[in-house]
Amino acid sequence: MHRFMNKKRGVRRPGGRQVRKRRSRGAILVWFALMLTVLLGMVGLVVEVGLMLGAHRLVQNGADAAALAVAMNLLYGSNASPVDTATTYVRNHNGLADAETPVFHIPPASGAYVGVAGFVEVIVTSPVQTLFIQFLPGVGDTHNVTARAVAGGEAVTSGDGVAVLNPYVTGLTVGGQATLEVNGTVIDNSEGKGLDADGNPVGTGENYYAGRAGSNSPAYASKFHIVGGVDWPANFRNFDRDSVDKVLYCGQLPVPDPLLNLPTPTTNSGVVNISRGSPSSTNTNMSPGIDAGGENRVVTQFTSDDPDLFGGLPYLKLHPGIYTSIEITGGQVFFVPGIYVIKPAPNVQTAMKVTGGTVLAKGIMIYNTGHNYVPETGNPDATDKDLKPPHIDGAEFAAITLNSSIVMEPIDTKKYDYGGKKVSDFDGMLFYQRRRNTAGLDIQGNASEGHLAGTLYAKWAHVKLAGQGTYDAQFVVGSMEVTGSGVVTIKYAGTNLGKAPQIFLVE
Repeated sequence: MHRFMNKKRGVRRPGGRQVRKRRSRGAILVWFALMLTVLLGMVGLVVEVGLMLGAHRLVQNGADAAALAVAMNLLYGSNASPVDTATTYVRNHNGLADAETPVFHIPPASGAYVGVAGFVEVIVTSPVQTLFIQFLPGVGDTHNVTARAVAGGEAVTSGDGVAVLNPYVTGLTVGGQATLEVNGTVIDNSEGKGLDADGNPVGTGENYYAGRAGSNSPAYASKFHIVGGVDWPANFRNFDRDSVDKVLYCGQLPVPDPLLNLPTPTTNSGVVNISRGSPSSTNTNMSPGIDAGGENRVVTQFTSDDPDLFGGLPYLKLHPGIYTSIEITGGQVFFVPGIYVIKPAPNVQTAMKVTGGTVLAKGIMIYNTGHNYVPETGNPDATDKDLKPPHIDGAEFAAITLNSSIVMEPIDTKKYDYGGKKVSDFDGMLFYQRRRNTAGLDIQGNASEGHLAGTLYAKWAHVKLAGQGTYDAQFVVGSMEVTGSGVVTIKYAGTNLGKAPQIFLVE
């Protein structure tokens, strides 16, 4: 009875169960406090790590932007201070107002591109405010985050067989019962109206199509990338005749000029600053013109310097330099490898005409410019870049007409001797027209495979192919027209093509 009453009232002797429960509760509170500290520490660590990762990404973006901007200045030859450029892109364009002044090395001082000209290394450091970790002993309330980037220019070849860049006219026209075959992509930046592959209206140009291929004039390519629309979608076909894959894509975004950064030829990049006058060759007469260098001549006696190139026939030997005009309608003509600048006299309509004769022109580039071109600086051409015509510097231009059966191969420093001249910027280039030069380029006749090769670049010019044959070439032009009754095949793949530097992040 006594034990029952004590038990009922909850009275316990010392050392009973009630006392042990109180001790357990106290221990749990202590362990909870300890675990709470650990949990809060883990949460704080996770938050701090996330904060640091986000901050590092922001600082890395700043370093990337700064490296690209400074590398672009190097490519364009800008006089802007690398420090000022890098600081502007880090602090003003990437929200890192408290970042330290970027450290840069031109060329890079570390990494895979150490010592490589044309590349820049940028190191950016910026403070980050901490939230939790600062309460630990010896840890401050800010932590520096550092990022590094390397950028520079690398010469790359455009992967397009044909690129027509003028948005304001019909880009590609195939007519007159001609057939165009392009073993590669066709880029057409024209905004002209028309239809897409499904017959839907597309394009903003009201009075012109982006691409035209009449009922008897089909165009074949691996892919058609067209900003506007075409007149007859069914006539834009797959280069692979056995494939049913779609190749016509209209309503696409325009593609930037792939050769925008190709430098203007100057005396520092291979131009021979000697006036060569206006040589000519016909079936009855060959004239070297008024050559200030005295090197152009008619070869009648063959030596090691003047070998027999045309089966015992005499020939006109031309050297790289600056020409007022060149006219070849007959005879035999040999072009010594190098850069041929066509700088026409005022009021001349055709600056270069090669329509007959037997011509051997391997390892050359024709640069068609205006009458006010300065070879030492490349001005005013060097200021063109992506500016649109009309030209505003008073330049007078003249057209060029070529017979597609002549043998013409582009600059190739691995294959031809240039007498120590630095022409490597133009490897793969056969024809280069000043960007704002709108004078036409006509290529006529029946081309044999491989006779006309390399890259032909005339950004705002209309290029006309009349005839038939195969070109181991690439056309980057304002617009293109293919006429005649034959098949014109452009086999750009695997050929020696022009390259232009593009800016890349490499580290």
